[in-house]
Amino acid sequence: MNYKLPVIIIPLAKGGFLARCEVVKANATGNTCDEAIENLREAIEDLIQEYGEAAVFQDISPEGVVQIIEVAV
Repeated sequence: MNYKLPVIIIPLAKGGFLARCEVVKANATGNTCDEAIENLREAIEDLIQEYGEAAVFQDISPEGVVQIIEVAV
């Protein structure tokens, strides 16, 4: 099954990037943005192996749509 997950990419002060998916409580780092995302995929796969798909994705529907919004302050 495929799930659409919101991922936040944060540049780190000492170089590299943090990829964070709060919905499944997973984080990963990498030297590049793409590497951080790939490492995040692996971290999520590890969570699925450890806890099972139902537990990891309990708050997510595969039919869900992920959108980005901007808020001006």
